Amino acid sequence: MNPKELIASHPKRFRLIVCTFLFIAALARYWVSYDPAASAPIGSETYRIAYSLYDHGQFANPFRAIQTGPSAHLAPVFPSLLAGLMMIFGKQSTGLYAIQLAAVLTLSLQLSLYPLFTRALGMGSLTGVIGAAAWILAKPELIYAWEAFYASLVLAGACCLYRRQMDLQGPTGSTWLLGCLMGLLTLMLPSILPVFCLWLAWEVWQRRVVFFKRFLVPLIVLPALIVVPWTVRNYLVFHRFILVRDDLGLELAVSNNDCAQFSTERNQAGCFQRNHPNASVSEGKRIIDLGEPDYNQLRLREALDWIKSHPRQFAWLTTCRFIAWWIPTDIGKGSFADYAGPGRLLERSVIYLMTLLSIPGLVILWRRDFKSAVVCASCLVVFPILYYLVQYSDRYRDPVLWLTFQLGALPISDLSHRFFSRYAWGSFRSRARVDTIR
Repeated sequence: MNPKELIASHPKRFRLIVCTFLFIAALARYWVSYDPAASAPIGSETYRIAYSLYDHGQFANPFRAIQTGPSAHLAPVFPSLLAGLMMIFGKQSTGLYAIQLAAVLTLSLQLSLYPLFTRALGMGSLTGVIGAAAWILAKPELIYAWEAFYASLVLAGACCLYRRQMDLQGPTGSTWLLGCLMGLLTLMLPSILPVFCLWLAWEVWQRRVVFFKRFLVPLIVLPALIVVPWTVRNYLVFHRFILVRDDLGLELAVSNNDCAQFSTERNQAGCFQRNHPNASVSEGKRIIDLGEPDYNQLRLREALDWIKSHPRQFAWLTTCRFIAWWIPTDIGKGSFADYAGPGRLLERSVIYLMTLLSIPGLVILWRRDFKSAVVCASCLVVFPILYYLVQYSDRYRDPVLWLTFQLGALPISDLSHRFFSRYAWGSFRSRARVDTIR
């Protein structure tokens, strides 16, 4: 039995072995050592809310400069997860290590499942193996105070389930699971909502009346029921409708003003300190005086007024953010030195390569499986739109970066398949036939 036939005879066992190997490789690559002198940092907004939940049981005080009270500044799931780990392991060194290890395990699990994700999305298992190997080689930065890699794991599962949903004539268990994931992800990463809206619009357009008869409850009512308790909490606390979080006005204002630069790193040189309550006591006092929702509405009006009066500057900032999103730099300055410098050269080089290859990869997938291409394109086209409008940070791309690696791996796997089918396996079979005749 030749190697190809051996793999074909035990596909599930072979995939399990490959997935296990990828998990171990990712775990080793991202492994973090225990530091008994460390403790969870207090500067991050996520950690500050987690501390507030741990110490006082309140979703409050996200800003470092001053305590501003109850908040809807962030989505609730990830800070609650961090607070839960702190409650179990404490907020000193053991708690921080639990938070770090949970992130490493989550990312390793996602990488190990790449072959299954790509198989479900019509790209074949080999594409997932290549994409995971490229990720492990590049080792993109893992930020423990950012929910991106938890969200990307849930999003990957939702994409696979939605691709399956597109072929179903009626709701099944996977449809209900998809609804649960959509609700969970909304409470984890609200910026994914436009993608879900596009999916639902596609379903309505394709199925017409059948959607409302068969899929309305699992795909709209169920996610809504998952989100509603948090929305009700926001209404009871702030006496106004806030679906998940209310920070859009603040982020737009900080990102679009007379001193704003295109990236978070460049804004740190004075502009951020003057405009963001995480660094400005005066802005924090404005939140206390107005209340968080009214403060964000005021900042939204400020941002929109500035954009209207400075269209060229806004267009330039948006263009810079668009470029930086797809071609990230080390420190967000946008100079050639950032792209060619010694910093995170391997990581950046692999990301650039996979980004470039993802274009023909999407074309190949479009020809091979149109519906899978729609799923992938919807995430890569719609999700970043909001992030083109606010100050750039390379972590914002992390929730969909896995798709770039999968699509980037597809041309490689396609060429490999063609080569081995035409030459390697054919040569092997020819030698085997000669040996048999002899």
